[in-house]
Amino acid sequence: MNTEGQGSPREASEIHGHVIGLLGPTGVGKTAVAVELARRLRPRVISCDSMQVYKGFPVLTNHPSEAEGRNLHELVGVVDPGETLSAAAYADMARPLVDSAVERSGWAVLAGGSGLYMRAALAPLAAAGVADAELRKRLEERAESVGSGELYADLQRLDAEAAKSIDARNVRRVVRALESVLGSGKPWSGRGDLWDPQYYHPTLVVGLITDRGSLAEAIEGRTRRMVEKGVADEVRRYRSERGEEGTRPGGPGVCSAIGYPEVCAYLQGEISESAMIERIAAATRKYARRQLTWLRKVKDAVMIDVHGREAAAVAKEILAYTTREASGGESSKA
Repeated sequence: MNTEGQGSPREASEIHGHVIGLLGPTGVGKTAVAVELARRLRPRVISCDSMQVYKGFPVLTNHPSEAEGRNLHELVGVVDPGETLSAAAYADMARPLVDSAVERSGWAVLAGGSGLYMRAALAPLAAAGVADAELRKRLEERAESVGSGELYADLQRLDAEAAKSIDARNVRRVVRALESVLGSGKPWSGRGDLWDPQYYHPTLVVGLITDRGSLAEAIEGRTRRMVEKGVADEVRRYRSERGEEGTRPGGPGVCSAIGYPEVCAYLQGEISESAMIERIAAATRKYARRQLTWLRKVKDAVMIDVHGREAAAVAKEILAYTTREASGGESSKA
């Protein structure tokens, strides 16, 4: 389903999508739109979020609340927070759910901010370079010795485009990108297949966007709600249970989540609560920009501006892009 000029409407008969994938930056409202689609089409929402997948951190990783349709979601809070989950491992969990949803209802709805996870759920993943355990070990040891900053500088020099899409503090992702670049001799960001895949099922990918000011306001509000709901208690409890050595910021699993380093700094008395909020919001805004970079790579995505619109209206517009039968909001099995 190639789109000439993203965002231009197509006749409903042009698309016969069994799978709808919602991408977009943090705070744009993907969850609300996904739940509206799920209620109309009757599959559950398959979460494509690299951090919501972890147990025990509903506040830090923004699990959907009961009011937001938590009971309609799959792959939220199902993995131990100390485990590092690769895109391939996520795909092994997500693909059977997609197949099952399509078989049962004729539809699957996926939503999340992790572009690579959604890509892995929708189509085969091409190898990102030969894995080199020895090289990875050397890079990890170097990161432990000199910090991730020097490794990130190397990545900027070798593959500036890849560096733009990775948080410098995320040691695991910096190491894996460098491993790929150094092991293959090719840019990690230069994989032309990354968002030009052959989907397992007929698929419509939708990018939800809004203006920068509205997004910044939503991110600020979300960050303040995290603090009010007790994000510091979540992190404090986890570090107490697992030990500080194994739960350092930038470490495996949830330790790489946005907000985790800032909360740790707050708990250690290094920064004030207001500084913590400011830093989390700034890191989230930066991540949202990286998500938009991902979104621009999705060649067949339909872009929908959601500014000032209700989730139900956005869902109705998305359905108008599928079959004529579904455009009236009725459940359909193509």
